[in-house]
Amino acid sequence: MNNLIDVDFSLAIHNRTGKYFIGRDLLDSPDLPIGDVYYWWIRGQQPPARLFGRIVGRLQHWHITGRTIGGPLAALPGRRSSRPLLHLDPFTVPTTQLRSQDAVLCHDIGPVTHPQLFDPDVGRIYAHIYRTCERVGPHLIFVSETSRAAFIGAFPGANADKMRVIYPATRAGIVATLPAPVRGVDGPYLLTVGSVGDRKNQARCIAAFAESGLAAQGYRYVICGGREPGFEHVEAATRGVAGVICLSYVSDAELSWLYGNAAGFVLVSLLEGFGMPVAEAVARDLVPLVSRDSVLHEVAGDGALLADPLDIPSIAAGMTALAAMSPTTRARHLLALKQSTARFDIGRIQAAWRSALGEILARSDQ
Repeated sequence: MNNLIDVDFSLAIHNRTGKYFIGRDLLDSPDLPIGDVYYWWIRGQQPPARLFGRIVGRLQHWHITGRTIGGPLAALPGRRSSRPLLHLDPFTVPTTQLRSQDAVLCHDIGPVTHPQLFDPDVGRIYAHIYRTCERVGPHLIFVSETSRAAFIGAFPGANADKMRVIYPATRAGIVATLPAPVRGVDGPYLLTVGSVGDRKNQARCIAAFAESGLAAQGYRYVICGGREPGFEHVEAATRGVAGVICLSYVSDAELSWLYGNAAGFVLVSLLEGFGMPVAEAVARDLVPLVSRDSVLHEVAGDGALLADPLDIPSIAAGMTALAAMSPTTRARHLLALKQSTARFDIGRIQAAWRSALGEILARSDQ
């Protein structure tokens, strides 16, 4: 009888985005039936670090590409766990022998449905992985209803009875961390947090900020996050636009300060799996402007302001509304937002994972 489930957390070797924090929160949760934790072929409680971590990460990447689209380490077999295995990112599936008793946490299927927003090889790799999941039939856990629906639409042969949604928990550390001021950021500002590139749509948001005229009123537009495909388009969009401040990665203390002092939050992206920064912004009492008919609307609920992500005047109007919002209107929006994001309480999320892992283990014994 299986009473523990192993976990592949290889993404922790080189990924510090929302995916990493979802996994970290899960492994830090008490009373979950977690067995061994793997980082590619390395078993341990912490990911390989420094030079060794970079070497392991490179070898793992070659293993993944080799077994999906060809290349080095294509002949290396997949690792097999003696217990059910939970992948905290589909990307690690090719490095193992996937079985129906295993589970895969799916953040989004954008590389398949929106390949133009990703490196071409990423789309090919994820298409191979998701077709494998469709064929083998592991348990699939999605971070949003939007992602689950998109997967079912793209892979109708997958077993819907083994799918469920477990939302990520809002990171408590961002709310509790003592803030540290960010040099060069002053005056009222609107804030965007997340990877910087085409997928996040910052170039259109910068154009919308310019069109809004808010810079002439003393507002700034602050963008922070690491680079992803299309960063150069965002960088080019800032030229000649007053009031735009582009930051790279910031510490949790600096991020806490940015959330705590912003006049409003903007994330009008083209594609998201969940959109953790929106939940974090609401936790810090910010009203967000998000993409209409998207997972971001699912996350924030009806208290959010909505804009067409492809329409610059629509985004500009939303930015202007954020800046002009009265305290009474802001309080009304925040009440609705808080009611919606209560779903992401860490206790509720841990209970959902406890139930999911228990069911996975029970079905593995059948």
